[in-house]
Amino acid sequence: MAKISFRCIGLRYSLSPYEKPVAYVEPGETVVVEVEDASSGQIRKPGDLRDRGKIPFGNPLVGPIYVEGAKPGGSIIVEIKDIRPTIGQGAIYSSEFSERYLTEVPVLKFIGGSLPRKTEICRIEDGLISFKGLKIPYRPMIGTIGTAPHPEVECISSSMLPGRHGGNMDLPDICPGSRVSLPVFYDGALLYIGDVHAVQGDGEILGTAVEMPAEIILEVGVSEENLEWPRIENKDEVMYVATTSAGRSFEDAVRIAFMNLASWIEREYGVNRLDALMLCSLIGRIRVGNLWAVAAKIEKKYLEEAARLSSAWLR
Repeated sequence: MAKISFRCIGLRYSLSPYEKPVAYVEPGETVVVEVEDASSGQIRKPGDLRDRGKIPFGNPLVGPIYVEGAKPGGSIIVEIKDIRPTIGQGAIYSSEFSERYLTEVPVLKFIGGSLPRKTEICRIEDGLISFKGLKIPYRPMIGTIGTAPHPEVECISSSMLPGRHGGNMDLPDICPGSRVSLPVFYDGALLYIGDVHAVQGDGEILGTAVEMPAEIILEVGVSEENLEWPRIENKDEVMYVATTSAGRSFEDAVRIAFMNLASWIEREYGVNRLDALMLCSLIGRIRVGNLWAVAAKIEKKYLEEAARLSSAWLR
């Protein structure tokens, strides 16, 4: 079992292919990763604020983790076993990033205003999160997980942005019990992980959720499957992820995610891809991570029945 902590390797703010691997792991090996929160540990008590003058970057990661046998053109499968808070609390806060996230067009700056800065410390205890006295179920998730991207495929290596390599998707479905398949662009995949949330709503509309330092337990596998975009599976559902970028709108991301899902249904279940797209149009759903990432999903129980009936559909 490999154990990796940010305390030993420092904080990384990009999914760079040029960093020396912090660990080498075999397929099927369990890995324990300790990560810092998205504020790089700056927020621990009421009154603490994000100070970009001291730490200019956000979303620190642990990595790269070299996965033996992973080759460009293939993929890795990361199974999330558990996510545990390490200090019994997290925090949601507004910052300069929240302002840009909410108003990318700089209206507030134009009129000489700003978003108020505020911090709420949220205790985590007995499966519940306390937000200003309100009890919310603890639903831990990984906000940022990805492989080092190749610049000719996705020219994004910042820990803040998502792409075909994964990255900062902020999808609540990346949680214990899920399997995340990611494209590989370099030998060893060069996996990065961090940005854990105790709970997060769709869209993460403030730009932060309950950000917490955590210990992640995962298992990594290797596949020869060629993926254009990440895929997430759990016991009941399967989903494909797509993201926005320059020249690719949120609408485009929704279309791409559903088309990848329909093509996968054809490959895995033998259902014609147009029939699969029709099925997605009837019962498919979308999960919005942050405002740059979307997952198109469908329940597996319908796919098993569709596979049984597919020969009749072709008549």
